[in-house]
Amino acid sequence: MRKSLLAVMGVALLLLILGGLTSVRGAGGTYIVNSTSEPGDGSCEALSSTTDCTLREAINAANANSGADTIGFNIPKTDSGYSVGVSGTWTISLTALLPSLTDDGTTIDGSTQALNQGDSNPDGPEIEITGASLDSGGCLNIASDYNKIRGLVINRCPWQGINIYSAGNANEISGNYIGTDATATVDLGNGSAGVRITGVSQDNVIGGDTAAERNIISGNGSSGVEISLSGTVSNTISGNYIGTDSSGSTGLGNSGSGVYICNGAQSNVVGGNTAGERNIISGNGFSGVGIQDSGTMSNTISGNYIGTDFSGSLDLGNSGHGVWILFAQSNVIGGDTPGERNVISGNGTGVAVLGSGTMSNTISGNYIGTDLLGSSDLGNDSWGVGFWDGAQNNVIGGDTVGESNVIAFNGSAGVRLNGATTTGNTISENSIHSNGGLGIDLANGGNTELTAPTIALADCPSLYFGTAPSNATVELFTSPDEEGKTYLTTVSADGGGNWILWDSFTLDTYVTATATDGAGNTSEFSTQVSPGPCHQVFTSLVMKGY
Repeated sequence: MRKSLLAVMGVALLLLILGGLTSVRGAGGTYIVNSTSEPGDGSCEALSSTTDCTLREAINAANANSGADTIGFNIPKTDSGYSVGVSGTWTISLTALLPSLTDDGTTIDGSTQALNQGDSNPDGPEIEITGASLDSGGCLNIASDYNKIRGLVINRCPWQGINIYSAGNANEISGNYIGTDATATVDLGNGSAGVRITGVSQDNVIGGDTAAERNIISGNGSSGVEISLSGTVSNTISGNYIGTDSSGSTGLGNSGSGVYICNGAQSNVVGGNTAGERNIISGNGFSGVGIQDSGTMSNTISGNYIGTDFSGSLDLGNSGHGVWILFAQSNVIGGDTPGERNVISGNGTGVAVLGSGTMSNTISGNYIGTDLLGSSDLGNDSWGVGFWDGAQNNVIGGDTVGESNVIAFNGSAGVRLNGATTTGNTISENSIHSNGGLGIDLANGGNTELTAPTIALADCPSLYFGTAPSNATVELFTSPDEEGKTYLTTVSADGGGNWILWDSFTLDTYVTATATDGAGNTSEFSTQVSPGPCHQVFTSLVMKGY
């Protein structure tokens, strides 16, 4: 009896350490699930090793008990839910919706099953929750704060795998397979999103910055992760594989977008600025990341591989867009440091920005159409970046080195702007080259079809001069083609549309230029000009204001 009691106390202590929770509201309890069956008779007792305890009973007990509770697992291999097939897993087949988590601070830790029964599934978690017999609803619903869901396989739920709602704040979802089998190689998708965060829920974290915290969120019927509604703010999606298998090299796509932010959700972060926070968002049926609706603003998408495998060097594209922004404002794709750079390659279109009211979004510091080094061809099938249907006053690039995008090897134009209401979009200081179409293509009135500048080269010592729209900002580039691979410098046109420059550069085959007017419209690249032999190096003098 003494040994039995000590064993139970030891398991309890281990679970509390794993949970990492210290209750400030009450003592809390530890509940050990020891059966895959479904009764919910309320008989689950804290620290009991003899009473049958199901997951349903454990959640009911945790909800009823004030404090930071821990639900662990120690289900024997004699249990009817155990399978020794491809992977040794215990399957909890839901016959009714589980109760929502309503008490703060509950940890459900599936990884404790391996600690107690051995690592029977080397490919992933041992505990599987399936909703295949349910008619509606999500499998795990969270309506409280500071909960942690770890080490579970959650699949075939009619709606979401995990649903955080009703102001559920500061919850952590890590180390789970959501929408796959226990090996994360077979599509067993949930009917809707893999994970949904909604209803004014804030500060939730999906994933983390270590491999152990990585969720595999794939195969689901709509989006991998959905963040929706005004007031749903400051949530972080990081370090996950969304749309791939556990290796990050094979597609297992969600039917919709990998991540979908909509209906006024604000200030959420997808990715981060470290390698550990990088999401692989690839292989999905529509887009990698979708940002939609008026008021959906100030969200940041940074440091991800969108459309490539885990290495950033192989095509694993999303079927539609890498990123699409519709009716949304003031979102940031990328950043100004290498860690914030997205690689957006191998997709249908790299970045699509469309719709009236889609404005003030920034696309900076990304590699669009290349590998992770920015040098090899991994082009998107169509445009690198496309603007249409009234998108206005957005920015591609910026005025610092870190904000420059590399937009290369795409099947059509590097950047395309289409439609008379698609205006005020600024394209500045990027590296645009080797695309199948024009580097910048203004069509059907896009960016007012602002007239491109002209370039003339005088005799040595190589005075540049030319024309541009009145008072326009002129950016000069050098490139092996008619686009603009390497940014050189900026000069201003005078009121008469004349500009002049005398400066020292090392040049590629051609020199090109763009013009940007006071309303932010950027032109196509100018006709390329080949410098003569004496123009390869210029004496240093910059003359502006002519």
